[in-house]
Amino acid sequence: MKLLFRLFANICKLKQGADAVPNSINLFIVLFLANLIIETLLGLSIYSFIESFLLSLLAITSLFAYIALWLVLFRLSNRLLQTITTLVGISLFTNIICFVPISLLWQFEVLTDNSFALLNLLLIAWVLAIYAHVFRGALNISFFLGLALAITFFISFNTLAVNIIGK
Repeated sequence: MKLLFRLFANICKLKQGADAVPNSINLFIVLFLANLIIETLLGLSIYSFIESFLLSLLAITSLFAYIALWLVLFRLSNRLLQTITTLVGISLFTNIICFVPISLLWQFEVLTDNSFALLNLLLIAWVLAIYAHVFRGALNISFFLGLALAITFFISFNTLAVNIIGK
């Protein structure tokens, strides 16, 4: 567990990439289920349980589809399991380390709405940089192209979520 924590911390510091993550379906399943639970709990501050769960499931599966599409287009589909495991792992890591504590501070009114929004914006920028780093390594592209792909996913997913959830 400590080794995985250190691995995802290094990926979030942009020191390692998806190639350092074990190519294991069991690890993927554990990280996927843990991340689904954490993302659903985070969503409960805004949405009902069903909306939060469906939005969390949509977020994870759309990210898988997005990276799978790019890996197939670049003829690198052999990297799919490691890449999606990495993306789920960094999502889980950043949710537990950053987003959960900030959400709790906001729920207990330690943070104002403006402070909460600013911290979330900064964390989203950091997560986009991490995704860009992972996309760079997985697709053998530049960091800036990886960032463009990460931003495109973020905007596309948010548009899709607003159209489906309606909020």
